[in-house]
Amino acid sequence: MINKRLFLIFVFWGSVLALVWFWPDKHFRVIFCDVGQGDAILFSYRNYQVLVDGGANNKVLECLNDNIPFWDRNLEIVILTHPDKDHYSGLISVAERYRLSYFVWGGLERKNDNFEKLLAQLSNQNVILIKPNQNDEIAVDKMKIRFYWPDPKWLAKQLSDNQEKVVQVDTSKDYQSYQKGSVLAVFDDNSQMSFNDFSLIFTVSFADFDILMMGDADSRIQPQILNSIGFSDVEVLKVAHHGSRYAFDDDFLASFKAVLAIISVGANPWGHPHPDLLSQLDKFGLAVLRTDEEGSIKLASDGHSWWREK
Repeated sequence: MINKRLFLIFVFWGSVLALVWFWPDKHFRVIFCDVGQGDAILFSYRNYQVLVDGGANNKVLECLNDNIPFWDRNLEIVILTHPDKDHYSGLISVAERYRLSYFVWGGLERKNDNFEKLLAQLSNQNVILIKPNQNDEIAVDKMKIRFYWPDPKWLAKQLSDNQEKVVQVDTSKDYQSYQKGSVLAVFDDNSQMSFNDFSLIFTVSFADFDILMMGDADSRIQPQILNSIGFSDVEVLKVAHHGSRYAFDDDFLASFKAVLAIISVGANPWGHPHPDLLSQLDKFGLAVLRTDEEGSIKLASDGHSWWREK
């Protein structure tokens, strides 16, 4: 009897301590998850979470378990920047273990078993699919997401010029006002089409703290991006394409001010992050943090000041 009471007391106080430990405070947080060679970034405020990409495997689950209270199995928004496997594959296991409300993507589908499995998981949950237009904004409590790319006219031209690479394309809609959720185009998995240029580019803001998310949109497409839209200054820059040699065009980096660059990268055969890219970031006065050296990188903000958390 005594042992049973002690056990119940232990369970009670253990639960109380767990609640205190995991109970969210009033700070906004962004965690650049260490998922190896890939992207997975979690934004969190109170009980609201936004996940951007999921890496190439289920390692993203470790990051979510470490940074979301154990009783919270909901993700308000998941954003897929573009349909490359080092960005979408981990989202399959995320969709199997978490309840998703909204899935934001560019409407480009890969015709392979893994991508179709992801879409099937979203369908099973009745997740609402959203394809954002340029300058669209989404608010999640005090977190604000503003989309800059792709430009609808550029997108329509790319799909029109690359018909031979497309298995299926929806030509029935005006691409400048395409409907939310519908698939724009389905590409064969053997297509040589570069999806990096189609990456969703957006800022995530919490009052005066702003982060620019680049996906894998590198210097090849950045001049066209600058011709399409301007950027406000940001504090943190998520480096494009895992720090490839051609991650940034000088004019693009000069178009806004940032003080910290985060590189999501792991062991890879391409030499990411490239020494030339690191020199370029240094030239523009950007401090650099890398997930291959630091592990997961966590930043926090009260909306005015911001800092790194361990």
